[in-house]
Amino acid sequence: MAEASLSCYTRREHADLVLAFEGTLDMATAPRAIDMLHQFIKEHGPDVILDMARLDFIDSKGVGALLSGVKAAREAGGKLYLHNPATPVKKILEMCGLQSLFPPRPERKPEPVAVAAASASRPRASTATAAPRPTSSTTAASRAPRRAA
Repeated sequence: MAEASLSCYTRREHADLVLAFEGTLDMATAPRAIDMLHQFIKEHGPDVILDMARLDFIDSKGVGALLSGVKAAREAGGKLYLHNPATPVKKILEMCGLQSLFPPRPERKPEPVAVAAASASRPRASTATAAPRPTSSTTAASRAPRRAA
């Protein structure tokens, strides 16, 4: 049987710092996950956005590691948010009735400055009405040579 592995890293998404777990979160890798969650909270603050889109497997020890992260974030005055949880993560949290402890990542509101700048540079639609198009009889008449009177 292959050895379980868990890859843990942080990345910046816009103004947010995201902690990502990839691979397997089980009995063998749960201690590392707990260490990474605690280290992230200590270094970056109490709110944790945890991307679990590439987590292939999670067992009860993995769920325990996530619960440890929720507890640590709450004790520090923050929350642990799950971002893109993979199907195995969703299923086990639903089966255990724990999905309410792991809210989704909050929606980012657009920055007012960026919105104001974008709307200021956008041309406004013209409110003037277009001139009526000439009909074929008017067009033919305008092409006819004029006679001197």
